[in-house]
Amino acid sequence: MSLRLLVSSTTGFLILFLINTDASLQSLSTLRTGKFFPFFGVGLVRFENGPCGGNSTLEGTCYTRRQCALADGVGTARCANGIGVCCIIQRTCGEVSSLNNTYFVSPGYPNAYTNTSTCTFTIRKCGPDICQVRIDFLTFNLAQPNENGTCVTDAFYVTGGASNVPILCGENSGQHIYVDFNMANDIVLTISTSASTIASRAWNIKISQIGCNCPTRAPSGCLQYYTDLTGTVNSFNYGSAGSQTGTRQLVNENYGVCVAMQAGYCGITWMQSGGAYSFTVTNNTYTSVGDGTIGTGASSVLGSNCTTDFVVIPAPIYINGTLVNTDRFCGNGFPPVTSYSKPFVLTVVTNQNEVNDTGNRGFSLTYNQVPCTGANLIG
Repeated sequence: MSLRLLVSSTTGFLILFLINTDASLQSLSTLRTGKFFPFFGVGLVRFENGPCGGNSTLEGTCYTRRQCALADGVGTARCANGIGVCCIIQRTCGEVSSLNNTYFVSPGYPNAYTNTSTCTFTIRKCGPDICQVRIDFLTFNLAQPNENGTCVTDAFYVTGGASNVPILCGENSGQHIYVDFNMANDIVLTISTSASTIASRAWNIKISQIGCNCPTRAPSGCLQYYTDLTGTVNSFNYGSAGSQTGTRQLVNENYGVCVAMQAGYCGITWMQSGGAYSFTVTNNTYTSVGDGTIGTGASSVLGSNCTTDFVVIPAPIYINGTLVNTDRFCGNGFPPVTSYSKPFVLTVVTNQNEVNDTGNRGFSLTYNQVPCTGANLIG
């Protein structure tokens, strides 16, 4: 794509034309910073290639019709006061994209994918000022792990980035991760599927690129990042154990879940999201489970007894005000605790062996940020 400047000899107006000399996506990606479009005969019109509401479920990017066609996108609505079109961009196995708000979908999506394959998708920076991507699993249904929690049938991998992303499988719709770019390297998403089991697989994964100085960029070391005053954090593949004899919890995980501290809030309270089975990370769920309430004989385990699978919350305090005196929580129950340690972070650790953790679902924890008072302004 090249620019030509013409000055009208009769009007003296400066008119800027975009002349297409390369129909490749690489050429299109350069338009991210060149946001000028011609309005012939009356001067210069500009609009931003920003996000727009494509339809009820997908977010698009505001492009000209020609840009959207070059990107092999689908225009779903008008934008920029009717000058542009809200362009939905979808890619599938073996493709590359340097365009923001790209959707990586399974072949034939939304139909179930039953083939055996190694499907890769490459994320390329859309500009030199990009440092990170947010990957949203709008739909993520793969085969379950084996009874040991290992993704042997289907698996999702992230390579090339600077972040440590665990191998994922199972059901993760609604989850998200943040991945840092590693200098100039591409980030590659790989989904491997096997014919050893019949699974109704499908995925629709949104990739949003984040600038180095963008306020929405997740802090270093945060695989997940939440910004609301209250929310629910689920472990990967959390859910009902169903007929599975082993565990839904995935092995070999070690990652941070961060919560952005809002102005006027100095602490964060964590508790089970509801139901006795919403924290089952170690031991046999079928023989011992509870809500973690202290003094009831429920199944929470603390401190040095948590050596295999556990979550870490810095400097926790029971909601009755007494110190916990440890930061590790495991077992099959979780006591409500508050932490004034900053930044707000929850660390998740699982080992390589889930054989004895029969029926475990993982965890679902709700957080609420605590307003500052005179007693907790310093932390």
